[in-house]
Amino acid sequence: MATDAERALGTFLRNHPTDNGRRGWVAVVEILVGVALAAIAVPVTITVFTDEPDGSTLAGLLWGGALIGICFGLPNGLRVTTRHGELFVLRQDGLVYRRTGETRVVPWTAIRRSADHGMNNALGRLMGRDVHMSIRVEGGGKLLLTGFTQDAAGLAATIRAACPQSRR
Repeated sequence: MATDAERALGTFLRNHPTDNGRRGWVAVVEILVGVALAAIAVPVTITVFTDEPDGSTLAGLLWGGALIGICFGLPNGLRVTTRHGELFVLRQDGLVYRRTGETRVVPWTAIRRSADHGMNNALGRLMGRDVHMSIRVEGGGKLLLTGFTQDAAGLAATIRAACPQSRR
């Protein structure tokens, strides 16, 4: 049910729900891959420092993969626990952000800056990072639009078109 503040943003256009279940599975896989690579990297690193200095590139790659998996997985895991029912509602003159216990009405004029740091490739789409738009709102607030949101690319394009201060 729309509030008066939401209705003040004009005509309802469409909903963009977030697939929090998919976000959770991706987080689990990212963390497991990171931990597995770290487990492999430990003996390789020990070998590099004791016997085989030629394996340093392999050790570095393993540790890099482990850190990437863990550093992407932990924030996704935290978002799963804090963003139940996440939904972006697109309206003519702005958007409404909802999640359990929170509703934010954001007119286009209240968006100070947005930047999309997504990786639009096969791996990025699989990990929900094809869209990773940070939206700075007047008053210091911030919203995050990710590839886990239905038609996130279309919503991001709408935000960029409505807010000239947005950048790709």
